[in-house]
Amino acid sequence: MGAPRQWRPGLVALGVAGAIACAGGVAWTVGNAGERQPVLSVVRPVAAGEVIEARDVGVVRLGVDDATQLVLAGHRDAVIGRRAVVPLVSGQLLAPEQLGDAAGFPPDGQALVVVGVEPGMLPAGLAQGQRIVVVPGALPGGSGTAGADAQVPDPVLGVVNAVGRPESASGKGAVTVLVDAGAVRRVAQMSDPRVAVLSTSVKAVS
Repeated sequence: MGAPRQWRPGLVALGVAGAIACAGGVAWTVGNAGERQPVLSVVRPVAAGEVIEARDVGVVRLGVDDATQLVLAGHRDAVIGRRAVVPLVSGQLLAPEQLGDAAGFPPDGQALVVVGVEPGMLPAGLAQGQRIVVVPGALPGGSGTAGADAQVPDPVLGVVNAVGRPESASGKGAVTVLVDAGAVRRVAQMSDPRVAVLSTSVKAVS
């Protein structure tokens, strides 16, 4: 691991967020224009690579600008048994390119890493698709404050892919995060990592 870099203002946090946003398919143009048609929506989260079951999809009637970009309700039987190419988020509209025979996720240059979080340190309402920053909760050597020569690991920007809440008050939570592939080692080297949610209005980290 090289010398730590200063975490400077202006680090844009949109790269990995865009990956989840595109994977989630939440950017469809939906409105009152166009004919209202029954289309398929996701009612239960489905991880990339998992088989889509009947209970995972539902039908909604929406006015869409271009229904060819969505899976019509009449094709429901053909969807059941296919695999999700990317993570599917509850409430999203289903698109043909999100279905396949194998997972196509994470994207090239990115990776999924699981962060164990101490009890009580998971942000309230933490959910898939949120942009977060992972920071070390303890400094090297167990010091609670940074000395003049202390090397503080760089924070890591990412997007939540899954959240596992602790089963007991003493258990750890597990947050699966999509990060740049080069940041996986930094996360693994963090002692007692903490997770902070970034505002959706924030375009850069300062």
